[in-house]
Order: sequence, then C-alpha cells, then structure tokens
Amino acid sequence: MELKGTVAVVTGANSGIGLATMKALTEKGAYVAALARNEDKLKQAIDGLPSHVRPNVIGIAADVRDEASVRNAVDQAAARFGKIDILVNAAGVSMSGKQLVQDVDFAEWNRIMETNLNGTFLLCREALRLMTERNSGYIINILSTAAFQASGGNSIYAASKFGARALTEEMIASNRQSGIRVSSISPGAVDTNIWSFKKEPVSQESRDTMLKPENIADIVLFLVNQPAAVHIENITVTPWFR
Repeated sequence: MELKGTVAVVTGANSGIGLATMKALTEKGAYVAALARNEDKLKQAIDGLPSHVRPNVIGIAADVRDEASVRNAVDQAAARFGKIDILVNAAGVSMSGKQLVQDVDFAEWNRIMETNLNGTFLLCREALRLMTERNSGYIINILSTAAFQASGGNSIYAASKFGARALTEEMIASNRQSGIRVSSISPGAVDTNIWSFKKEPVSQESRDTMLKPENIADIVLFLVNQPAAVHIENITVTPWFR
C-alpha cells in the first residue's frame, strides 16, 4: 500500500504506541485521524509533530468504550478525509498489579475489558462499515504476547487480549475473499506510561530493556507496505536481552 495520501485512524494517539504510530504514518505522507480520550494531551501530542505534517492530522476526543463516541469519531474522520484506509487499534489499559481470578474485582474486570476488547470491537465494526463499501482497507490490532501465553496473575489483561485475538482471527476469516486485510501485532513489554500505574514500581533499568513504541510503529509500517496479495496474520515481537 502506497502510504502517501492514505487515511488512517489511530487510537490511543496521545502517547505510547499510538503516538509513535501517528508520527510514523504522517512522516510517510498519510493523513491521520488521531483518537484519544484526553483532549488536552491529544492536542499536545499533535502540537509536538513536525510543522510540515501537522495539517494532515485531525485530533478527535473519543472514548473507545462508548459506542456513540466511536461512531461519531469514525464518521468525523471519514467526513474530513473522504475515506478510511487504515485502522490501528493501539488504545489499551493494563492491570495495576497481579491478581488471581478469585481476587478480581468486577469493576476492574469491566474497566479493562471495556477498553481492550469492547473498544477494539467498536472501532473495527465502524471501520469495516466504511471499508466494506469500498472493498478495501487494512485493520491492525495491537495485542500482546499475553494473547497467546498466560503468565499467571495477569487474569483480566490476558483475557482481554485473548478475546481481541479471537476477534482479529474471526475478521481475518470473514474477509479472506475481500480487499480488506486484518493483522495483529503482539508485543512483549513495551516502555510506555502504562508502567507508571503499577502498584509496584518498575525500575528504570527494567524499562530500558523493554521494546520502544517506535519498534511497534515500524512494524505497522512494514505491514501496510506489503503488496495487496500478501497477508500477515500476526507478528510477535519481544525484547532481546543482551
């Protein structure tokens, strides 16, 4: 896919993988509808982009947990740019600490599921609604190694990512004969602000060994640059300790 002139919707665009992806896509000439819950942080993120790409970005305050908010955001993006070629679901939340299933609070379960699974579903549904009309598009869901391998004590997060993986695989199967491709990226630990919300502090030394958001953004570019006849279902990427 030639990125220049394409239109991408990126969630979680005010920080971490979403921000890195927004930067990477705009540098390649794409127009980006940047979605995030926090409007002020989103504006700061867009203001931090190089001046020559800023006009190609629209910031939309949207809550991926809310059906009406998601539909409105996708419709805004399509109205502004005329189409949607790419969706990158990068918004995500994690548990504040390890918990066994028997200790999980239902409110905490819902908090994580609403963003990681429900949000992914809602964005995919709305993007597919428009992509199907043109029989063209690319959806990339940012999962986790937790979507493939449980680690113990990571119950809600793992369940949310396993669910998003199943959703991704179902969309792959459903669109196999169409012009719409669906892929996932499943990273190990990535150095984002998600670690700042952990009950037990994560040392800077540990964070230095993690993947960087830019590593994941590079894989997004790799996927969308593949010829239309090439489909990659999932890329798993982990830190390589030296």
